[in-house]
Amino acid sequence: MDQQVLRWCAIGDSFTYLNDHLDETLYRLHKGYLSRILDKLPEYPLELMNIGINGSTFQDWVSQTIPEADVYTILLGTNDWHQLYPLGTGEDLKARREGTILGNLGLLLDHIRAVAPDAPILAGNPVERADFIYLLDAQNNAQGSYAPENGVWLKDVSAALLKAYAEEHVYTVDLWSRSGFVQEKLIHFKHVRKNGTYEDLPYPDYIGIPFDPLQDEYPYPPKSIALTYDGLHPSDEGADILASLFAEGFRAILG
Repeated sequence: MDQQVLRWCAIGDSFTYLNDHLDETLYRLHKGYLSRILDKLPEYPLELMNIGINGSTFQDWVSQTIPEADVYTILLGTNDWHQLYPLGTGEDLKARREGTILGNLGLLLDHIRAVAPDAPILAGNPVERADFIYLLDAQNNAQGSYAPENGVWLKDVSAALLKAYAEEHVYTVDLWSRSGFVQEKLIHFKHVRKNGTYEDLPYPDYIGIPFDPLQDEYPYPPKSIALTYDGLHPSDEGADILASLFAEGFRAILG
């Protein structure tokens, strides 16, 4: 890695994609975590290639063309959990069994290593999520990770991914444990209609109160923003935390 410029390829879902599409956050996010990583690493001549795909799962990356780069980052997994992809086992990872989260992860790593066999890979795992309601379409919404999806907890998927990355000799950033993205800090409150009256309720008081995307007011006004701005996607504060942790990982890799 003696090049004057280090080509950095960022692979991920909406967390990564939105770095270059701030308009889709209605500018509740002013700078994404990728750009913040660059700000925190002025000593390294990194050139960013952001190929994040909004809403993507590991399955979506099985067939994607991966460009050659000097270093890669991966941040995926929360959509796999929500879309009920089976986690799979260590055997699925080893066999590169498509259709399971761990098998698909193995296939993605193979694609990266096929084009850049010597490039280090730095991966983060999913963080907690509150009830998500999309700013541009309230009908696009999902329950938070305070409950399982089809009997599976996001924390277990996140832990399994961290273990799988380590087994595959991928550098890791344990975002779940270190980011502080816990339910009490994701949003200050959720603006909900209860018994015909709107109330601003913190976690866990809003759990179980139904949301009607066609009738109810958007539940996350600007004053509700904490580590996320919509229950899922990092706010400026949240993005800065993620960037700090990834920057730490970059320094460990690049020396």
